[in-house]
Amino acid sequence: MKNFSGTLFFRIRKYELKILNNVFITIFLILANLIGALIGFQYYFEVIGLAAYPVYLWILIPDCPMAVMLLIPVYLQRSNPRYENYNFFALIQGIRAAIITYLIVFNFGSLDTEIVIIGHTLLLIQALAIFPLLNHTKLGKGTVIAIFIIIFNDLSDFFGIGALTEPTLAQIPTIEPIFPEFVAIIYMLDLILIVFILTIRVMKIKQTKVSKNQ
Repeated sequence: MKNFSGTLFFRIRKYELKILNNVFITIFLILANLIGALIGFQYYFEVIGLAAYPVYLWILIPDCPMAVMLLIPVYLQRSNPRYENYNFFALIQGIRAAIITYLIVFNFGSLDTEIVIIGHTLLLIQALAIFPLLNHTKLGKGTVIAIFIIIFNDLSDFFGIGALTEPTLAQIPTIEPIFPEFVAIIYMLDLILIVFILTIRVMKIKQTKVSKNQ
Protein backbone atom coordinates (compact mmCIF):
# COMPACT_ATOMS: atom_id res chain seq x y z
CA MET A 1 0.00 0.00 0.00
CA LYS A 2 2.87 2.36 0.89
CA ASN A 3 4.63 1.61 -2.39
CA PHE A 4 1.38 2.24 -4.28
CA SER A 5 0.76 5.61 -2.57
CA GLY A 6 4.36 6.66 -3.13
CA THR A 7 4.26 5.66 -6.79
CA LEU A 8 0.92 7.46 -7.26
CA PHE A 9 2.32 10.63 -5.70
CA PHE A 10 5.35 10.72 -7.98
CA ARG A 11 3.18 10.03 -11.04
CA ILE A 12 0.89 12.93 -10.16
CA ARG A 13 3.92 15.17 -9.64
CA LYS A 14 5.42 14.05 -12.97
CA TYR A 15 2.27 14.80 -14.97
CA GLU A 16 1.66 18.07 -13.15
CA LEU A 17 5.16 19.32 -13.95
CA LYS A 18 4.66 18.20 -17.55
CA ILE A 19 1.50 20.33 -17.75
CA LEU A 20 3.19 23.32 -16.13
CA ASN A 21 6.09 23.08 -18.57
CA ASN A 22 3.63 24.08 -21.28
CA VAL A 23 4.19 27.81 -21.75
CA PHE A 24 0.64 28.49 -22.93
CA ILE A 25 -0.94 26.77 -19.91
CA THR A 26 1.38 28.64 -17.55
CA ILE A 27 0.58 32.00 -19.15
CA PHE A 28 -3.16 31.24 -19.02
CA LEU A 29 -2.99 30.35 -15.30
CA ILE A 30 -1.00 33.47 -14.48
CA LEU A 31 -3.38 35.77 -16.37
CA ALA A 32 -6.48 34.05 -14.94
CA ASN A 33 -5.20 34.43 -11.39
CA LEU A 34 -4.17 38.03 -11.99
CA ILE A 35 -7.70 38.87 -13.19
CA GLY A 36 -9.22 36.98 -10.24
CA ALA A 37 -6.98 38.83 -7.78
CA LEU A 38 -7.90 42.21 -9.26
CA ILE A 39 -11.61 41.39 -8.91
CA GLY A 40 -11.00 40.40 -5.30
CA PHE A 41 -9.07 43.58 -4.55
CA GLN A 42 -11.95 45.61 -6.00
CA TYR A 43 -14.30 43.94 -3.51
CA TYR A 44 -12.00 44.79 -0.60
CA PHE A 45 -11.76 48.41 -1.72
CA GLU A 46 -15.52 48.77 -2.08
CA VAL A 47 -16.84 46.67 0.82
CA ILE A 48 -14.04 46.43 3.41
CA GLY A 49 -12.71 49.93 2.70
CA LEU A 50 -9.12 48.90 2.07
CA ALA A 51 -8.12 52.45 1.10
CA ALA A 52 -8.68 53.56 4.70
CA TYR A 53 -5.89 51.27 5.96
CA PRO A 54 -2.17 52.13 5.79
CA VAL A 55 -0.62 50.81 2.57
CA TYR A 56 1.98 48.77 4.47
CA LEU A 57 -0.85 46.75 6.04
CA TRP A 58 -2.61 45.92 2.79
CA ILE A 59 -0.73 42.63 2.43
CA LEU A 60 -2.43 41.37 5.62
CA ILE A 61 -6.02 42.46 4.94
CA PRO A 62 -7.33 41.14 1.57
CA ASP A 63 -6.72 37.45 2.31
CA CYS A 64 -8.39 35.87 -0.73
CA PRO A 65 -6.93 38.19 -3.41
CA MET A 66 -3.48 37.87 -1.82
CA ALA A 67 -3.83 34.08 -1.77
CA VAL A 68 -4.59 34.17 -5.51
CA MET A 69 -1.59 36.44 -6.14
CA LEU A 70 0.64 33.99 -4.25
CA LEU A 71 -0.15 31.36 -6.89
CA ILE A 72 1.51 33.31 -9.69
CA PRO A 73 5.14 32.89 -8.47
CA VAL A 74 4.39 29.19 -7.91
CA TYR A 75 3.71 28.80 -11.62
CA LEU A 76 6.83 30.77 -12.49
CA GLN A 77 9.26 28.69 -10.44
CA ARG A 78 7.28 25.41 -10.18
CA SER A 79 9.09 22.88 -7.95
CA ASN A 80 12.43 24.64 -7.46
CA PRO A 81 13.71 23.42 -4.04
CA ARG A 82 14.86 26.95 -3.22
CA TYR A 83 11.22 28.05 -3.04
CA GLU A 84 9.78 25.13 -1.07
CA ASN A 85 8.87 27.30 1.92
CA TYR A 86 7.15 29.81 -0.36
CA ASN A 87 5.11 27.00 -1.91
CA PHE A 88 4.33 25.73 1.59
CA PHE A 89 3.06 29.21 2.52
CA ALA A 90 1.04 29.63 -0.69
CA LEU A 91 -0.58 26.21 -0.27
CA ILE A 92 -1.80 26.94 3.27
CA GLN A 93 -2.95 30.48 2.49
CA GLY A 94 -4.91 29.26 -0.54
CA ILE A 95 -6.69 26.48 1.35
CA ARG A 96 -7.43 28.76 4.31
CA ALA A 97 -8.82 31.56 2.15
CA ALA A 98 -11.15 29.18 0.32
CA ILE A 99 -12.40 27.42 3.45
CA ILE A 100 -12.96 30.68 5.36
CA THR A 101 -15.11 31.89 2.45
CA TYR A 102 -17.04 28.61 2.38
CA LEU A 103 -17.75 28.93 6.11
CA ILE A 104 -19.10 32.43 5.65
CA VAL A 105 -21.18 31.56 2.59
CA PHE A 106 -22.68 28.23 3.63
CA ASN A 107 -23.16 28.80 7.35
CA PHE A 108 -24.03 32.48 7.51
CA GLY A 109 -25.66 33.23 4.16
CA SER A 110 -23.20 35.98 3.28
CA LEU A 111 -21.54 36.54 -0.11
CA ASP A 112 -24.05 34.03 -1.51
CA THR A 113 -23.27 34.25 -5.20
CA GLU A 114 -22.28 31.54 -7.64
CA ILE A 115 -19.22 33.44 -8.86
CA VAL A 116 -17.81 33.58 -5.31
CA ILE A 117 -18.24 29.83 -4.84
CA ILE A 118 -16.77 29.02 -8.24
CA GLY A 119 -13.86 31.44 -7.81
CA HIS A 120 -12.87 30.12 -4.40
CA THR A 121 -13.27 26.51 -5.53
CA LEU A 122 -10.76 27.22 -8.31
CA LEU A 123 -8.48 28.80 -5.69
CA LEU A 124 -8.79 25.68 -3.51
CA ILE A 125 -8.03 23.33 -6.41
CA GLN A 126 -4.94 25.32 -7.37
CA ALA A 127 -3.73 25.42 -3.77
CA LEU A 128 -4.13 21.64 -3.42
CA ALA A 129 -2.26 21.23 -6.72
CA ILE A 130 0.81 22.77 -5.06
CA PHE A 131 1.10 19.81 -2.72
CA PRO A 132 2.66 17.38 -5.25
CA LEU A 133 5.28 20.07 -6.00
CA LEU A 134 6.50 20.04 -2.40
CA ASN A 135 9.41 17.68 -2.31
CA HIS A 136 11.85 19.15 0.21
CA THR A 137 9.68 20.84 2.83
CA LYS A 138 11.05 20.42 6.35
CA LEU A 139 10.85 22.30 9.62
CA GLY A 140 13.66 24.82 9.11
CA LYS A 141 14.16 28.57 9.47
CA GLY A 142 12.17 29.39 6.34
CA THR A 143 9.27 27.17 7.40
CA VAL A 144 9.17 28.78 10.85
CA ILE A 145 9.03 32.23 9.24
CA ALA A 146 6.17 31.09 6.97
CA ILE A 147 4.24 29.70 9.97
CA PHE A 148 4.82 32.97 11.88
CA ILE A 149 3.40 35.01 8.98
CA ILE A 150 0.34 32.74 8.80
CA ILE A 151 -0.36 33.16 12.52
CA PHE A 152 0.37 36.90 12.42
CA ASN A 153 -2.03 37.26 9.51
CA ASP A 154 -4.74 35.58 11.59
CA LEU A 155 -4.06 37.97 14.45
CA SER A 156 -4.53 40.91 12.11
CA ASP A 157 -7.80 39.47 10.79
CA PHE A 158 -9.36 38.66 14.15
CA PHE A 159 -7.80 41.08 16.62
CA GLY A 160 -6.26 43.95 14.64
CA ILE A 161 -2.57 44.87 14.79
CA GLY A 162 -1.65 46.77 17.93
CA ALA A 163 -4.88 48.77 17.69
CA LEU A 164 -3.61 50.29 14.42
CA THR A 165 -6.52 48.80 12.49
CA GLU A 166 -9.89 47.26 13.15
CA PRO A 167 -9.90 43.46 12.70
CA THR A 168 -11.34 42.81 9.24
CA LEU A 169 -12.99 39.43 9.84
CA ALA A 170 -14.24 40.07 13.37
CA GLN A 171 -16.31 43.03 12.21
CA ILE A 172 -18.31 41.03 9.66
CA PRO A 173 -21.87 40.95 11.13
CA THR A 174 -22.39 37.26 10.35
CA ILE A 175 -19.24 36.31 12.31
CA GLU A 176 -19.72 38.45 15.41
CA PRO A 177 -22.24 36.14 17.17
CA ILE A 178 -19.92 33.11 16.96
CA PHE A 179 -16.56 34.90 16.94
CA PRO A 180 -14.74 32.62 19.48
CA GLU A 181 -15.85 29.45 17.68
CA PHE A 182 -14.88 30.89 14.28
CA VAL A 183 -11.40 31.83 15.53
CA ALA A 184 -10.95 28.37 17.04
CA ILE A 185 -11.90 26.70 13.75
CA ILE A 186 -9.42 28.78 11.74
CA TYR A 187 -6.52 28.23 14.13
CA MET A 188 -7.32 24.52 14.24
CA LEU A 189 -7.30 24.51 10.43
CA ASP A 190 -3.89 26.22 10.44
CA LEU A 191 -2.51 23.63 12.86
CA ILE A 192 -3.90 20.67 10.93
CA LEU A 193 -2.51 21.92 7.61
CA ILE A 194 0.95 22.66 9.03
CA VAL A 195 1.27 19.33 10.85
CA PHE A 196 -0.19 17.37 7.93
CA ILE A 197 2.15 18.83 5.32
CA LEU A 198 5.26 18.40 7.46
CA THR A 199 4.24 14.85 8.43
CA ILE A 200 3.58 13.84 4.84
CA ARG A 201 6.97 15.32 3.93
CA VAL A 202 8.70 12.91 6.31
CA MET A 203 6.77 10.00 4.80
CA LYS A 204 7.76 11.12 1.28
CA ILE A 205 11.45 11.22 2.26
CA LYS A 206 11.25 7.65 3.61
CA GLN A 207 9.40 6.50 0.49
CA THR A 208 12.02 8.08 -1.76
CA LYS A 209 14.82 6.33 0.10
CA VAL A 210 13.00 2.99 -0.14
CA SER A 211 12.44 3.46 -3.89
CA LYS A 212 16.13 4.24 -4.46
CA ASN A 213 17.27 1.19 -2.51
CA GLN A 214 15.03 -1.17 -4.47
